[in-house]
Amino acid sequence: MAGLLNLRLLPLALACASGFSLYSPATRATPVLPGAAPSRQSGLEEAAHLRDQRQWLAALAIYERLLAAHPDDEDAYRMRALTLADLGNAERAWQLYRARPSVFSAAQAERLQNDRLARRIVWGGLYAQDTASRLDEMKQAERLMVEHLASLTAEQRAAAHRPRLDSLVILNTLEKHDEVVAAYRSLLADGLQVPPYALAKVGDSLLATRHPEEAAAALETSLAAMPGEFDIQLLLAYAYLESEQHERALTTLDALVKANEPWPRAPGARRGHQNWHRFDADTNRAMVTAYGNRLQEAQTALEALASIAPNNAGLQSRLGNIFSMRGWTGRALERQRMAMTLDPRSTEARIGATESLLALDRVGDARVLHDGLLEQFPGNTHVQRLDRYWDAHLGWRGRAWAAAGRSDAEGASTTASPLGNRDGEYGVYIESPMLADRWRLTAQASDAWADFQGERVHARHTGMGLLYTHDRLSLEAQASRPDDRYLDDTAVGIRAGWRASDTLSASAAAFHADPEASLQARRSGIGADSWQAGLVWTPSEQGQLGARYKHWDYDDGNRRQELGVYGQRRWITRPHLLVDMIGDAYASRGSRDDAPYYNPSQDRAFNGGVRIDHVAWRRYERHLRQRLEITAGSYWQQGHGSAWVPRASYRQELKLGMGHVLDYGISWSRPVYDGQREQHVALDIEYRWGE
Repeated sequence: MAGLLNLRLLPLALACASGFSLYSPATRATPVLPGAAPSRQSGLEEAAHLRDQRQWLAALAIYERLLAAHPDDEDAYRMRALTLADLGNAERAWQLYRARPSVFSAAQAERLQNDRLARRIVWGGLYAQDTASRLDEMKQAERLMVEHLASLTAEQRAAAHRPRLDSLVILNTLEKHDEVVAAYRSLLADGLQVPPYALAKVGDSLLATRHPEEAAAALETSLAAMPGEFDIQLLLAYAYLESEQHERALTTLDALVKANEPWPRAPGARRGHQNWHRFDADTNRAMVTAYGNRLQEAQTALEALASIAPNNAGLQSRLGNIFSMRGWTGRALERQRMAMTLDPRSTEARIGATESLLALDRVGDARVLHDGLLEQFPGNTHVQRLDRYWDAHLGWRGRAWAAAGRSDAEGASTTASPLGNRDGEYGVYIESPMLADRWRLTAQASDAWADFQGERVHARHTGMGLLYTHDRLSLEAQASRPDDRYLDDTAVGIRAGWRASDTLSASAAAFHADPEASLQARRSGIGADSWQAGLVWTPSEQGQLGARYKHWDYDDGNRRQELGVYGQRRWITRPHLLVDMIGDAYASRGSRDDAPYYNPSQDRAFNGGVRIDHVAWRRYERHLRQRLEITAGSYWQQGHGSAWVPRASYRQELKLGMGHVLDYGISWSRPVYDGQREQHVALDIEYRWGE
């Protein structure tokens, strides 16, 4: 995950202090100047001896005494600057060099410049108290690095290996991940080896730019040279996760959990101390568990931690993410707001709150957070993903579909199916971008048809509508005109939805000249008005229960009523496999027995079966899913008895990117109409865009 790595900058700081190869032995040797006082020579020799023993402060004191006596002493001046650099005071050493550059060799000048830049990088990696200035130090380091490289000749730039390596750290901290990857590949092309501390940053940027396999390889190499480095192992777990290696990700995090006691105790201490590495290992393990669809397990783990540390903003935000994944959007928003109260700087909480507000159709509130995040963190990969989702959610959306089916009666040349011998449909439905954060214009066109004894009956409609969504309420008004020779009545309808809570929602609709009325009835010039109501209870992602009632008023006086219930319950959960038990039941009745269309006086059915949902391939927002549904049940019709009815369908869902889905499949069933067994096979395809 981009930005997850806050890698300790100790290796870089040590590089700054040591300067890799500081200077040659010839640099240490201070020649005896003609006429030099014995005390000066002995002082320089003693200081050189102390430097060999890495006693930098004692050596520095000698150089200060020598310069106090002889301010123009070039050797003492030069060695004082180099000793200050050894102590880590790279900025002061650089100032001394700039004051008298002539006393330094080219190699020493390059070393001091590199140390100064490395020190700026170290400071830039620290967490700023003020969010607005969090990257100021690193931006200054970047500017100094650019100026330094610009001052070099082409040959010097080609040989400037250390600045090129340090630039990887700068660019990664500034979240310029594409530039990090390009610079890394340029180094490899030049045959240069990237040291472990910089390779960890490269791994972070490779992960941010969605190259998880390369990221894993870089992080594994870095970890081999820096075994036990916590942040690298954490990043490596996410590299495994994003390359769909869930088990390896969990194994890595399990090892981190075991390697870190929650309250380690030093020898002889009465009590232990907090171990934030254990906390990070526990929380990240819970999130990886959630990404493997084991949401209940992840929730239990995070709630246990939250009971211990309720004031931890990151923990509350992650718990909010779990609630969102379980479908509890209101509870998710509550947790994200708690996190933002605890830490107003939390990018994770603000992104989570924005997504929750969008899901709750509170676009105006979400816009404030979205615009603030884009202004403050334009280069953050998570903010950029949020912005892409924002555009997909508020922009154009719709669907286009086509379907065709065939019914064959067993032992008869004609079918009693209300779908006819052949049936099909195609159409398109489009919604405009959101207007004033609540409104959309809609347009639609469709043609449903069926063949009855050689006659093809069409129900062609084109129309427009207006859609309103805000908070708990959604409303849509539609009007469409038919374009066929059977009916000429304008279809007018309204749909309404109400979200009572995270788990309960209701819907209702009413139509005059309902376009979904029986095509058999339409063939006889009979239309229908309708109204319906529905209720859906979704306690979690583990199950759902719904009910719907629909009433038809046909023009011939027939009053038809339909009541249906359906449900599903999770049976098996794996990272790439979900298996649900599914079932449905319905009952209906009509008031006329002589209608010229399929209209059972009474009938009822019950079906049960299984749905298998498998992710065959996935790469971030793109995936290929396949679903197999198999059910069987009993159908009873008054006057014709009961019969077993099997059904099966196979579908594939190809997600091409955020907001673009192609869904297609085949279905098969053996229904019974008026006691006559039939076989129905259908193909369909649908393309959806927008979110």
